Amino acid sequence: MNILIVDDDKVTLSLLSKYLKRQDHAITAVSDGSQAWSLVQQRPFDMVISDWLMPELDGIELCQRIRNASLDYYIYLILISSQDTRADIVSGLKAGVDDYLTKPINLEELNARIEIGQRIISLEKRLKKNYQEIARNYYQTIHMFTQLLEVFDKKLGGHCRRVGRLCLQLARMHPEIDQGQYAKAEAAGLVHDIGMVGLPVAVYSKLSTEFTSEEKELFRSHPERGSLVLEQVDMLKPVARIVKLHHEQYNGRGFPNGIDGSQIPLLAQLVGAASFYDDLRFLRKVALDEMAQHLQRTRGYQFAPEIVDMLLEININIIEKEKATNDRSVEIDRLQEGMVLSRNIYLKTGAFIMSADSPLGNDAIDKLKQYVKLKAITDRVYVYKDSSRS
Repeated sequence: MNILIVDDDKVTLSLLSKYLKRQDHAITAVSDGSQAWSLVQQRPFDMVISDWLMPELDGIELCQRIRNASLDYYIYLILISSQDTRADIVSGLKAGVDDYLTKPINLEELNARIEIGQRIISLEKRLKKNYQEIARNYYQTIHMFTQLLEVFDKKLGGHCRRVGRLCLQLARMHPEIDQGQYAKAEAAGLVHDIGMVGLPVAVYSKLSTEFTSEEKELFRSHPERGSLVLEQVDMLKPVARIVKLHHEQYNGRGFPNGIDGSQIPLLAQLVGAASFYDDLRFLRKVALDEMAQHLQRTRGYQFAPEIVDMLLEININIIEKEKATNDRSVEIDRLQEGMVLSRNIYLKTGAFIMSADSPLGNDAIDKLKQYVKLKAITDRVYVYKDSSRS
């Protein structure tokens, strides 16, 4: 094991170092707590063996700092002291110490205690490896579903990718959501519309106000369809419930169950809000500076007020970010004569067709529209915000 020994007594430090090196451990030895704390922050150790009484930073405070540090691995802590009363031992354990030895040190006993720590560290490493394998399988499964959405329809896949990112952003902002739920929030956003796969294009490409009665029923079925798909994978069952309920509304007028804000899982509320915002921006083509009035209409009605506030904050940040850039993305159908390209345009094959700083006349715009119809380029280009630039 990689062991850090801390003791201000040089004789004890030398004795422990030589003994443990003979036991095939990698040893780092320092004579004060401050130096030990600095090393712990710089590189990983399996175990720290520290004296209690030291000048400046003592062993108790060192152990407390290690336990309170945001480390992604466990350090086994052994405290050594001449203080052996019950109160002293309890104080050490409360500081996060795993084991406690009293002076004079019996080296055989120390070795036995280290072997106990080694078993615990080995178990922790195996558990971590298993967790990483589970996490890898989880993300591979989510990636598979995301790819399925992309293959089925690129616009639907793009919508789900953006909603996944926005869900993660909302989760990080919400005070009631802890870090352990971030991955679930993002995953639910990424696959929230998996139930759309196999439905007619009109169901996911139209505005809800344009639905026929049959299309409306099909649309309202997609949360449950998606949930049924995801429930087939055990690790995705928690995500399946979020997907099923992401169209429930704060006022209880959503679907499929008609439950209200107090009953809707918080992550499902975030997914619904993220999907709504993305639809406003990319399906309904609402301008960013007009977004606030659309979002305010949903406050306390479709979404919880605090979630609307978070969306408003995100929208302001996007506006400020776009103001800081010198160009903007424009749909080719909305190009106007006199606009100037800010970036080169390439065919999907990689072939160059138009350079940055080219002014757009009607002929050039018609040419780009033809390329879009042929699906040879994407339907958006970048132009300078100042369209008079030459």
